[in-house]
Amino acid sequence: MIRVAGYGRLDATGLGGAPNGGEAAPPPEPPVTAVPDGCPSCGLAGDADDRYCESCGYDLDIPATPVAERPPPRRVPTPSGHGPVCSACGTATIGSDGWCEACGRPFNPRDHVESDLSGLVAMVSNRGLRHRRNEDSAALRVFEMPDGSKRVVAVVCDGVSSSPRPDEASATAATTACATMAATLIEGCAPAKATSAGVAAAASAVARMPGIEDQGNAPACTLVSAIMTPGEITVGWVGDSRAYWLADPDSGADDPADGDDTLPGASTLPRGAGGEPDGSDDEQGRRTPSALLTEDDSWATRMIALGAMTEAEAYADRRAHAIVSWLGADAGEVRPRVTSVRPTGPGVLLLCSDGLWNYLSVAPTLAAMVLPDALEQPLAAARLLTGFALDQGGADNITVALIPYLPPGDAARDPHHD
Repeated sequence: MIRVAGYGRLDATGLGGAPNGGEAAPPPEPPVTAVPDGCPSCGLAGDADDRYCESCGYDLDIPATPVAERPPPRRVPTPSGHGPVCSACGTATIGSDGWCEACGRPFNPRDHVESDLSGLVAMVSNRGLRHRRNEDSAALRVFEMPDGSKRVVAVVCDGVSSSPRPDEASATAATTACATMAATLIEGCAPAKATSAGVAAAASAVARMPGIEDQGNAPACTLVSAIMTPGEITVGWVGDSRAYWLADPDSGADDPADGDDTLPGASTLPRGAGGEPDGSDDEQGRRTPSALLTEDDSWATRMIALGAMTEAEAYADRRAHAIVSWLGADAGEVRPRVTSVRPTGPGVLLLCSDGLWNYLSVAPTLAAMVLPDALEQPLAAARLLTGFALDQGGADNITVALIPYLPPGDAARDPHHD
């Protein structure tokens, strides 16, 4: 993920602050000398007697195809109950020295993270196949209000790879935002206000992280959040991490053709379908269809909104997916966008980083993959979506969070009542 310089200064020709409206220059990489007998996977030179690459863990005694070109695994490593699981080979053979005894790769607990809070919300975060570390983070919280009803809060953050310590930035933002949203809700604030407070706290926390200020680059990340209350879901975001409403296919809410001709990165929820009346006669009994709820804070969507380019021109440009909003000391004033939906049928709320939606972004298709099973087994569904992204190449970190939703009073399972 890259950023565009000059956030907040837009004109018809591009974004200010970078030559010709271009992308912000990435920070200088530390000097690395690659030699012919270096690591065949990442190219890093090492000592002649090294058994494994100190950078990526590759077994230097085995000549093989570089990691980026190897076929991806067909499953997501799952906890075995016998210790930590290696995200590379899926075995629970991590030695006391922190290296996998089966494949020889270094073990990092953040390479594959899972959490399931009693089936009310679950998440999976995976390093993917080409990144050396997982720069995504997620935080979940379930708690009771004074009236006994439950609240669910979930936050997903994606570190900006061109910034220093993006993994720390995403972790700081996710934990800070989630904790602040929960505390603000308990104080009695509305979900929209709690969302704004959480994002503001996260932005402040990331901005205070030390970086490379003299070079105009600081730790940075994106953020997307969800607060589920009885009858309503509130979503907030900064950047291009996304939120989707996925309707249970059995409810008949989705048309198989939905999403085929929608604007990439723009919300696809029809007006009136998320609980807001639109005056139509068939409003009563309508099921909320699967839809993208967020709009990417990207160069392409901004150019289209300004009328400077057509959709085809904007998305054909190499700057299309560069983000124009993020959390960080160099982000300027952070203003999250907040929206809400009141689904009229069962489904799940999906939060994800671009490691998933780069491979699959059509909401009805996502819904068909995980529902109805995700209503009862959100962790298994999150593993399924993560595995799909890995099967497609796993070019980026992948984080998936799912919150099952049933309308208040649903006899099958109402997550907000005992």
